[in-house]
Amino acid sequence: MKKPVNRPHTALTGRVPSVPSVPSVPSEAAETLAVLGPVARLSVVDAVTDRLRIEILAGRLRAGSRLPSERELSVALGVNRLTLRAALARLEAMGLVTTRHGSGTEVAAWRERAGLETLGLVIGALSPEEPAWIELLTSLLEVRRVLATEAVALACERHTIEDINAMQAIADEQTTRLDDPQAYARGDLDFQRVLVRAARNIGLELILNSFARYPEEQPELVAKLYDKREESLPFYGALIALVQAGDPESARTTLRAAFNAMDAEWIRRHAP
Repeated sequence: MKKPVNRPHTALTGRVPSVPSVPSVPSEAAETLAVLGPVARLSVVDAVTDRLRIEILAGRLRAGSRLPSERELSVALGVNRLTLRAALARLEAMGLVTTRHGSGTEVAAWRERAGLETLGLVIGALSPEEPAWIELLTSLLEVRRVLATEAVALACERHTIEDINAMQAIADEQTTRLDDPQAYARGDLDFQRVLVRAARNIGLELILNSFARYPEEQPELVAKLYDKREESLPFYGALIALVQAGDPESARTTLRAAFNAMDAEWIRRHAP
């Protein structure tokens, strides 16, 4: 008996052709294959989750407020209740809502429950004209300052020659990414990852992970954060030199002053 031929992915349409029905395929499996199709990049659950997440993070749905009933909320959003429940389950996993049987769903105090990765989501939910936007960006810059300063200080004592070589290679590659803020941001994150690994501190690595998706998920924010790419190139060499010098206290003092000046200048450029 002839075996069914696996058909390749269609590059132009982005769809996988349906599997032909042949006698050798069990009826149950054939039925399953018949209903399968390409998965949409953005499902209804994703869309509902994003809509509610933005409203919560922007403060339009306030912490402590109770959401309408499932019936009312599903009608308002134009979705069925199963879709709504799946979206609420995701929001609860993010620490943005709490659901109690018999008492409904409340907006959580996300500052007390969510992780550092939420900071980028909150910034993305606001427009630069809103007062909270610059406040949150200032918080982001301060977190970056603490992460980089402590990573360099620890790397002063713990780095290897392989770490230095890896940092230098990435610094050299950054000169080829000046025209693309997303590519430059990805390169900068690669540099920071090597730097943090040179610090031999897993906690700092996990903190850095909170920023790893910014180039893909926050392209507009990345373009603002890396708006002076050519001017920032010499900073890589300065960081490498500080690590090689092996003086953690001097590195902390130098970097605090440098970051304070750079961040203050960035805020002056972008404050509404």
